[in-house]
Amino acid sequence: MSHVVQETTFGQVLCLHTDDGVCGLGEIVPAPALEPKERLARYLETATLLKELVGQSDTTLRGLIDQLQEKDASWNGITFGLETAYYDLLARQAGVGFADVLGGALNTSIEDYFSISEEQSDRVCQRISIAGAQRKVIQLKVGVYSLAHELGLIRTALDLLHESQTLLVDANGGWSPAQASEAIGEIKDPRLIWEEPCASYEENRNLLETFDTQILLDGETSRDFDAAKRAVRDGTAFGICVKPALVGGLSTARQIRDLCAEAGIKMRIDGPWCGDIASAAIVNLAMGAPPDLLIAGCDLREPLTRNPDLKGLTHTTPTRISPTFPSGFAVDGVRDQLGPAEMVWT
Repeated sequence: MSHVVQETTFGQVLCLHTDDGVCGLGEIVPAPALEPKERLARYLETATLLKELVGQSDTTLRGLIDQLQEKDASWNGITFGLETAYYDLLARQAGVGFADVLGGALNTSIEDYFSISEEQSDRVCQRISIAGAQRKVIQLKVGVYSLAHELGLIRTALDLLHESQTLLVDANGGWSPAQASEAIGEIKDPRLIWEEPCASYEENRNLLETFDTQILLDGETSRDFDAAKRAVRDGTAFGICVKPALVGGLSTARQIRDLCAEAGIKMRIDGPWCGDIASAAIVNLAMGAPPDLLIAGCDLREPLTRNPDLKGLTHTTPTRISPTFPSGFAVDGVRDQLGPAEMVWT
């Protein structure tokens, strides 16, 4: 990623059981920037909350999720995991696919974008070669090196792309307004989407008002429903990134998705690197976006070494992904592969 090197992810898998034997799976996905001490503290608090759910109704579970969604952002990945398990329970009880409890699917697969984080032009060339000419959306991480150097990387990428391909230039808020203005003013190409050039909403809004260009809002603008609603109301968003694990769950992410769909705003639906269960849940949500408004999603397991591999996503083509198990993972199979639970309450 642009401003942090992430070598390990720290997820947890939750399995919720009903008295009649129905199970729901979820995956906690803590934010990459969360400090280890804070993450572990949240996990300990979560263990206490889960213990208190024993013998309670699904209404109590929904109420707990709603309470956690009111807490600070350090709880968002935990709330996402718990709510995923809750929706999995609902889907299994109703005998429907996971996407159906999120409003249904408008497509059976989504475009998988290809991300590039490289400092040198030759490495950018190599990565684009790996992505392939059939790849519709490629992301280039910037906001780290000198602006002159990064403009060279952008030009290198554009020179290698076909007319039908899209380049997301993702600064993760790393450019100053002056740097972003210089970049946008200097490189004009219809294949370009500038992703979160500056750190604040106001700075990015000013860029949109100054330049006739495409800017994808992330970070500040997709941290919760109200922030996304503000961007839609202001009419300053070409597109918005929707990240369920970072906004506190699938219900909030669905609100943002449906808001964008109603307003005709483009969106990208993904999140931080994570395992099979979280990745599959997020792709199920993305399949409910109007295909013409969905820029892409992502196989969020892509850079990870996974052992075991739960095979939660299937590449239907080299560039498209869909959930391997539309009606949810086989709980016994997941349990067999992951081994004994760390904690059990019954």
